[in-house]
Amino acid sequence: MDPVSEIKARLSIEQLVGQYVQMKPKGRSFVSLCPFHNDKHPSFLISPDKGIAYCFACNSGGDIFSFYQKIENVDFPQAIRELAERTGVPLPKRSDAPIVDKDEKERLRECIDAAQKFFRRNLQSSDLATKYIEKRGVPTELIETFGIGFAPDSFSDTYQFLLKEGFSRKEIIAAGLGVQKELSEERIYDRFRNRLMFPISDVQGRIVAFGGRTLSEDDAKYINSSEGPLYKKSSILFGLHLAREAIRETKRVIMVEGYFDVVACHKIGIKNVVAVSGTALTEEHARILKRGADAVVLCLDADRAGQEAAERAFLLLSKEGIMVLAAEITAKDPDEAVQADAEDLKKRITDDARPYLELALFRMRGKNFSRPEEKRQELQRALTLLAALPTAVEREHYVASFAAIFGTTETALKEDLGRMLTGQTPPRIVLKHPMTATVTAAPSLFSPAQIALALFTLYPKLRKFLPELIPPDDSFGAALHTALTAALESEPALSPEHAERLAVLLLFCEQHGFHEWSESLAANEIRNNCQQANRATILIKQRDVMAKLAIARREGKVTDEAHLSTQYQQILKLSKMAG
Repeated sequence: MDPVSEIKARLSIEQLVGQYVQMKPKGRSFVSLCPFHNDKHPSFLISPDKGIAYCFACNSGGDIFSFYQKIENVDFPQAIRELAERTGVPLPKRSDAPIVDKDEKERLRECIDAAQKFFRRNLQSSDLATKYIEKRGVPTELIETFGIGFAPDSFSDTYQFLLKEGFSRKEIIAAGLGVQKELSEERIYDRFRNRLMFPISDVQGRIVAFGGRTLSEDDAKYINSSEGPLYKKSSILFGLHLAREAIRETKRVIMVEGYFDVVACHKIGIKNVVAVSGTALTEEHARILKRGADAVVLCLDADRAGQEAAERAFLLLSKEGIMVLAAEITAKDPDEAVQADAEDLKKRITDDARPYLELALFRMRGKNFSRPEEKRQELQRALTLLAALPTAVEREHYVASFAAIFGTTETALKEDLGRMLTGQTPPRIVLKHPMTATVTAAPSLFSPAQIALALFTLYPKLRKFLPELIPPDDSFGAALHTALTAALESEPALSPEHAERLAVLLLFCEQHGFHEWSESLAANEIRNNCQQANRATILIKQRDVMAKLAIARREGKVTDEAHLSTQYQQILKLSKMAG
C-alpha cells in the first residue's frame, strides 16, 4: 500500500475534521459550521462513507489531504509529511538528497527547534533567569510544559550557535532569530538578548516563533519573532495546542493577555486558556476559536488598555456568533491575581463570568454625561455594541437597559439601532440562506454535464444513454466520461484527483436525494442534463469556430477557411439534433 492510501486507512475524515470543529451526526454523515467562512448555520458536510468533508456554500474541502491543506495552509507534500507523522506511516527517505534541497519550511522548523534546545540549556545555566522565574512562582513542571528558556545577554551567541549547527544566515533571519539592521551590513545580531523565552507553537504543538520577556528594565518588556513562512501573528494563539482538549471538554476558551497569564491559569488547573501572540485579536483568531468553542471568557488586564482590548474582542467574537463573557479581576492581571488569591481567580473565571454586555452596562452606568458630546459618543458606542450581537433576541434583551442609561425610550433607541444595522449590512447578505442549496443551484457548483455524469455513476444501468452526451471539454468531465464508458456497470477508474472530485459531486447528489430517485426519474433527469450540456458545448464550439473562421478570412488563409467552414456546418447539424 502506498503512503497516501495507508494514511487514509489509518485516519478517517471524521477523526481529522473532529479535531478542528464540533460535529453533529446527521444520518450516516456529520455536519458542522464551516471552518472556512463566516458560517451561521451548519453547512459543512462530513461523509465517512465517501471520505469527504465539503462546504457547498463556499466550495471548500475534500478528502483528508485537501482539508488539511486548507485548514493548516500547507501544500500537498507538507500535508503528507505531517499526516504521516500523526498516523505513524513511514515515508520513503531521500538519503541521497542534499540538505539544500529540503523544503524551506522544514529547514526553518529545524532551525527553530535547535534554537529552542539552546534556550532551554541556557535557562539551566543562568542564575539570573532561574531566580527571576522562581520569583514569578512558576513551578518546574510548567517550565517543562511550556518549554521556557533563556536567551543570553549577547549580540551573537544564538547566531553563532545556529551557524555551527549548519544553518545559513538567510535561514536564521527567516526563522525570526537574527536581525540584519542594514541590507548592506554583513553582521547579524541576535533578536533576543537577556530574555526569558516562551516558545510559540501552532495548533499541532510545533514551535513556529518565540516571545521574549526582558530581564532588564531598560528594554521593551516583550518582543516577538518577526513574521515569516511559519509564523503569522494573525492566526497563532499562544497556548492553543495545550488548551485543545480542555476546550473540547468545556466548549469554552479563557482569553488572557500575556504569556505569564496563561502559565498562571495552568498553575490553578485552568487549561482552556490562550493569549494572542504579538498582536491584537484578529478575525482569523476569532474563526479559529469558533471551531472548538461556544463561548469565550475575556480575562484581560484591568487597566484602560485591557478594557479597550476586551471591547474590541467582543466586537470581533460576536461577529462570528460566539458568546462573549467577561471575568472581572481585582488584581492588575491574572498572573498577579493567582499570586494574591488563586481560588478567588478560579471562581471568577469558572463560576462568576457574566455576559460582556452586562459588564459594559455596569461601567456605563457609572459615567456622568455632563456634556452633550460625551453622551453622543457613548451612545454611538452602545449602539455599536448592540449591533454586534448576532440575533435580534439578544439585542432586544439589552435595549431597555441601554435606553435607561441614556434617558431615552426603547423605541427611539431601536430606531437608531435599526439605522445602524441597515448601514452596516453589506449587500452580499441579501442571500438569506446561502447554504440552502437546491437542484437549481447546481450549475454554479457543477455543470449539467457533470450532473449527468454523476447520475450515470449512481445509476449504472442507465449508462446505455451515455452516447447521448457530447464528451465534456473540462479535465474532470472528460476523464469521468471516458472512465464510465470503459467501466460498463462497474465503478469508474479515476486518478486520485478526479476520484476526489467525483466523491464531492456524489456527496452533493446525496444531499439532494438524487440517489433515491426511481430509475425512470433518473433517466429523465439524465436526458434533461445531457440536452443542456450539449447545447452549452455546441455553443462554445460554435463561437470558437466562428472566431477562427473570421481570422482565416481576414488573413486570406483559403485552406483553413474551407476546413473551418466544414466544421461549422457539422456543428450546425449537431445543434439541430440537440434541439
